Amino acid sequence: ELNLKGQRPKALQALRYSETSCLRLLRRASQWHRLEASAWRLGGSPWMQPLLHSAHHPGGPPLRFRHPRAWQELVHSHCLDGALVSGLDLRELLAAGADGPGFAPHGAAAVVWEGCRLQPLGSVPLGLLLPPGSTTPLELWCEVVVPAQQDAPGLASWVRQQQWRCLHAPRSCQRPGEWAVLLQQWRQPLVCPQGWAQLLLPTLAEWRWQALPAGDSDPLWLLMLDGVRDEHPHLEPLVGRLAAALEPSRVQPNTATG
Repeated sequence: ELNLKGQRPKALQALRYSETSCLRLLRRASQWHRLEASAWRLGGSPWMQPLLHSAHHPGGPPLRFRHPRAWQELVHSHCLDGALVSGLDLRELLAAGADGPGFAPHGAAAVVWEGCRLQPLGSVPLGLLLPPGSTTPLELWCEVVVPAQQDAPGLASWVRQQQWRCLHAPRSCQRPGEWAVLLQQWRQPLVCPQGWAQLLLPTLAEWRWQALPAGDSDPLWLLMLDGVRDEHPHLEPLVGRLAAALEPSRVQPNTATG
């Protein structure tokens, strides 16, 4: 009855079905009821799991690594009320475009982007999850594990700027258990924040996480439809909790856990 039609698979496709006017109205109505009930649906990468827990955010859709364009599609279609997006990925997408919004990944002001608003929240310090026997600093052009290129292009670009080589995980690798199995097989360092490392360490004997020098971080931005915060002012506490939850994640250089 809804005339749903599956879409042909695309690299950055986020929606399973193509848009119809009826489906769009249903999604908008569902979103309005969610927001009025403070039951926000936030998307983000698996790295955001500890942050969302710290911000006391209720369970939402499964966390996945996605390209910023895919997050934008989900927000535009009202499937998500917001998404936590990597500033490194946004820089790769927006800063290179001549018609971009003048994006700076560590900026302090909100940015309007194609009907959406990007709100800066803070930065997530990056580090290395190191296998047993590893020493730092890493050798030049050594292999470092990162998510799939099409889902985290900015992180891959940052890794190459460090003069390391990217060893990309398959796109199916999303859950902590899947990453732990992959790392046990590959035995190579993983670039990630400390919160994500702490989810993996219980199943990685003798591995350790070590922070990178100060300044090596991934700025985090909240992507929402432009104007949605004005229509639903009770979203403001959520933004504040997310920003506050980032504060404890700032660790000092050379801090090791494991």
